[in-house]
Amino acid sequence: MKTIQKKTATIIAALILVFMLVIPADVFSQGPPPWAPAHGYRAKTRHIYFPNQNMYYDIQKSNYIYFSNGKWSISTRVPSIFVGINLGKSTQIQLDYYGSYPQYYNKDHKIKYKKKQKNPLNYKSKQKFKDDNNGRKSKGNDNRGKGNKGKGNDK
Repeated sequence: MKTIQKKTATIIAALILVFMLVIPADVFSQGPPPWAPAHGYRAKTRHIYFPNQNMYYDIQKSNYIYFSNGKWSISTRVPSIFVGINLGKSTQIQLDYYGSYPQYYNKDHKIKYKKKQKNPLNYKSKQKFKDDNNGRKSKGNDNRGKGNKGKGNDK
């Protein structure tokens, strides 16, 4: 009876060992998020910063770091406040920071990678410029007849 149990245990152990060696480990991983570019990021990049969302993605740990309710939070899934946003089309910055806490430098990142405001009406300003007879361009504000306002233009 003991020999049958030993043989069974040996066979199970051998199967587990073969299973671990044959099946690659990445079969069980989730892989890159759907917004990641097809060819991936540079090997030396660890964090991706999304300036429009003020959020980070840690490639090594596969988690999101975001500011919510007055504190920084970490999530393995896209934070619920950003679920409806297509992160693939959002601005993505590859940070040259290799530590675990990019949010410590968030004040600098917000200034350096200031989000671009989109014009909701998709209106391009076409402001006309006029030549002021001196070869300089001005925004069409004609100051004639308004006095010299202390600019030393006494003639």
